[in-house]
Amino acid sequence: MPSLSPTMELGSIQKWNFKEGDFLKPGDVLCEVETDKSTVGFEVQDEYYLAKILMPEGTKNLKIGATIAISVRNKADIDAFKDYKLDVGSAAAAPAPAKPV
Repeated sequence: MPSLSPTMELGSIQKWNFKEGDFLKPGDVLCEVETDKSTVGFEVQDEYYLAKILMPEGTKNLKIGATIAISVRNKADIDAFKDYKLDVGSAAAAPAPAKPV
């Protein structure tokens, strides 16, 4: 997905518009992100299922490029992320079928 703003450094998740397991398509607004200047919709650029929300509503001071959720192409892959937790202190990647959002 494209960055929200080339000058934005930090943002906060205000609202998720979809829940885990939902199918998203280009043009859908995944979530609302508040910056120091405004609230912006995080628009989906591709088709996928939202497998896991990693940053709940109210999460503050997220840096540009932070992984906020995991998406998968196949609905059957959603269950693989049911108990997944982001290890912020590790560079370990999510299991293979994931696509960071």
